Amino acid sequence: MSSIKGKLYICPTPLGNLEDITLRVLRVLKEADYVAAEDTRRTRKLLSYYDIHTPVLSFHQHSSQNRVQKLVAMISAGKNMALVSDAGTPGISDPGQALVAACIAEGIEVDPLPGPCAAIVALSASGYPLASFTFQGFLPRKDLDKAVASLAAIEHPVVVYESPRRIVKLLRSINEYMPQRELVLGRELTKIHQQILRGTARELLPALEEGDLERGEFTVVLGPWRSEEPSWSPSEVLDRVRAHVLAGASTRDAVALVSAEIKLPRRQIYAIVNKSKQDL
Repeated sequence: MSSIKGKLYICPTPLGNLEDITLRVLRVLKEADYVAAEDTRRTRKLLSYYDIHTPVLSFHQHSSQNRVQKLVAMISAGKNMALVSDAGTPGISDPGQALVAACIAEGIEVDPLPGPCAAIVALSASGYPLASFTFQGFLPRKDLDKAVASLAAIEHPVVVYESPRRIVKLLRSINEYMPQRELVLGRELTKIHQQILRGTARELLPALEEGDLERGEFTVVLGPWRSEEPSWSPSEVLDRVRAHVLAGASTRDAVALVSAEIKLPRRQIYAIVNKSKQDL
């Protein structure tokens, strides 16, 4: 067995346009002993397009810990391995992170190559100031509203990924908790049918609800949120909420009504209500 360990190369691949791959990534894919791929069929098509014949090994979100250790053992034995995802940069909202972490734990050198990333592509097209931003990846399937509500407190841009089947649900939730927040919605980024939409969730929902949502993952950028001092005092806000509750509305409906009346985000009204010790 060789005493010289191999390397793990992190190799970004195109999001959709096959021209978006670096010469260095192509060289590494060709020279590596193996390619660890999230989707072997897709990766073989990519390699075939560039006349690369490196053996492809499967590594995806359902791979066992034994699979991770087997790949690590191969690299430890002197084999060089290129890690690729379905599209974009491995390790960002995909299973590649587990293999990277395992290699680091074993003292294996990890060599990251630059390349495509949907989050960065969407951010660059947003026009928002990007001195700081938050990347959330895919939000949880359960408690989506809770996750979205937590994002409302973040004032700098936030990037999330979403599937076509859940994008409408996500935008409805954003409209509930951040009705005034501007969004940039990227779909099929870098592909022939690329779309970049801009507006509030309320403005973007009609096009999505009526459109074809069978394909094309979405990258959503929440714009910066500039907190402003409300012209309404907390006591005035509470009085309005209380009036609607006394008239028979639920607290949720009362907050929605007051939000529409005074143009104050629901999250701020809920914060005032929750802070108050008074009975509505």
